[in-house]
Amino acid sequence: MNELTQERPPAPNTKDLGTVRAKFQGIENILLPSFTPDLKELDEEGIRHDVRMSKRHGFFSVFLAGVGLTPDELVKMIGIVADEAAGELQVAYPAGFEGFDDEQGLIRRASDAGATHMLLHPPFDWKPANEAELEGWYRDMIGAGDLGAVLWATDGWNFRHFAPGNIPINVIDRLADHDRVLAIKPMTTLDEAILFDLCEKVHDRLVMGCVNLRMFPIMSKYYGASWSGAWTAEALQSPDKPYIADYVRQMNAGEYEAAIETYYKLIPAYQALFGMMAPLLPKGVHPFTQLKYYQWFVGGNGGLMRPPHHPLEREFKLTGEQRQSIAEAYGTLGIDKQGPDESFVTGRAAYEGGTRPADFADGARGMIA
Repeated sequence: MNELTQERPPAPNTKDLGTVRAKFQGIENILLPSFTPDLKELDEEGIRHDVRMSKRHGFFSVFLAGVGLTPDELVKMIGIVADEAAGELQVAYPAGFEGFDDEQGLIRRASDAGATHMLLHPPFDWKPANEAELEGWYRDMIGAGDLGAVLWATDGWNFRHFAPGNIPINVIDRLADHDRVLAIKPMTTLDEAILFDLCEKVHDRLVMGCVNLRMFPIMSKYYGASWSGAWTAEALQSPDKPYIADYVRQMNAGEYEAAIETYYKLIPAYQALFGMMAPLLPKGVHPFTQLKYYQWFVGGNGGLMRPPHHPLEREFKLTGEQRQSIAEAYGTLGIDKQGPDESFVTGRAAYEGGTRPADFADGARGMIA
């Protein structure tokens, strides 16, 4: 990790916040990889299916989670997604926190493959010595290519020795002046007072995101939050019943009474999703198999994945009880399951081509119980 030097001034801020906000309007979902039955190759048709579904959901952007992927595969997936998106969706990818070698080189390759911006955060197991070292890392990453950057404010532990609540607000404040730092994603579980401090300092220079649906009305009305991402928004809607897309659209239009009416419909399903995710997020852990099941339930490709990079994420097998709980949550929204569960195991595209769960590798089948 490089330390910030005195000779490196911040880039001049020439970005137009209104222009940036016009691009960050609505929902950015998470796109998880799909694999062939032997888990050796990406399932291109399954990935393209999920991009098409993201369009049907009305999202403005897709965020590619590189779960189980090599850097080369991640770049390949970006290219597939960008091609299928055809300019109708923005294409984001994770930079820094996946722990790949040569992250700066990967930024350049991602841009060449069609990515439009990156969600930027240092590796969760790195503890920089001070603000200067952390800021130097950010500036090195931002300067590695020409991608726009979305910062991720997470409530973990690796910055707490110099940043209360783990949010390095001083560093973020200085980075907000950078021409390519466009927006910020506060963690769902962020302390409300810390979120207030963060918004007060940077909302006039960064487009605020909001994943916490309970906070979105305040974030929208007072701090100009116009987007929500990256998360599995399909957990709260189907293409035919786009509740969460409507919720954010209503907020952006200033239709607050209508938005609150939509939120009331979402409460039971949102509480179920939040209850599963909240204990895990500060650790940088996500139950990816469960999240992919959510997406499959409403028409996504599904398909089991390789074991995640993070050892803790391998502990989350998708059980029959969890599948039933997810179905009940959708039931509160009037949404029915699309297809038999065995097509989730194989992936919808492969299932329609004749693949069955017995054809999948044992390691993948082990992620479902």
